[in-house]
Amino acid sequence: MGYLWRVRLSSFLAGGASASAAGFFFLYKDHLLARAAIARQVEDIKETSEKNYEALNQRVLSLESTNESGATKEASD
Repeated sequence: MGYLWRVRLSSFLAGGASASAAGFFFLYKDHLLARAAIARQVEDIKETSEKNYEALNQRVLSLESTNESGATKEASD
């Protein structure tokens, strides 16, 4: 009776260990996929904000150039 109990216990532990390893593998793979998706989203946000910054910078430069040309006209009058 003791031998059968040890066989069942060892089989149960082996099954638990293999299920744990498989679960860890799937969770790790899911973690990598989620991390890659977040990295892509961050890169997209970075590109959009850089484009918006460049557009804003161009608008500021054009406003400053019109203000400087208006200031030089007033100074010459």
